[in-house]
Amino acid sequence: MGIFDITLTKKIKTSKSKQDFLEFLEKRLTKNKTSFQDNTLTIPKIHIDSLLRYNLNTQITSNKKESEIIINAELHDTLLLTIIIILSILLTYGIGIIFVILFTYLQKRKASEYLESIIVDYEIIN
Repeated sequence: MGIFDITLTKKIKTSKSKQDFLEFLEKRLTKNKTSFQDNTLTIPKIHIDSLLRYNLNTQITSNKKESEIIINAELHDTLLLTIIIILSILLTYGIGIIFVILFTYLQKRKASEYLESIIVDYEIIN
């Protein structure tokens, strides 16, 4: 895991199936059809309400009364950020790195807040 990757773990109480949450998440994030494998949803190269792309992996495990949702989002645009960092070193004598890292961190926060709001919306609906 990198410093700009997202990891969320949340326990929710629901009476619906595991597939129901994964379908809800898929509808909120993408319009393309994806496949489910053993209570896991994987969506590659997705914009999670941010300008950067992430590889999203969602797993859900459940007990009788509550389910645990584990969301891992790995930053996909690392090559782009590397090129921008190299250019910022060359053109601004290193000061531009601060802006690139700040931008990436703010995009990570925006994406993680969006994923948390999706989980809260699912809890409210169910």
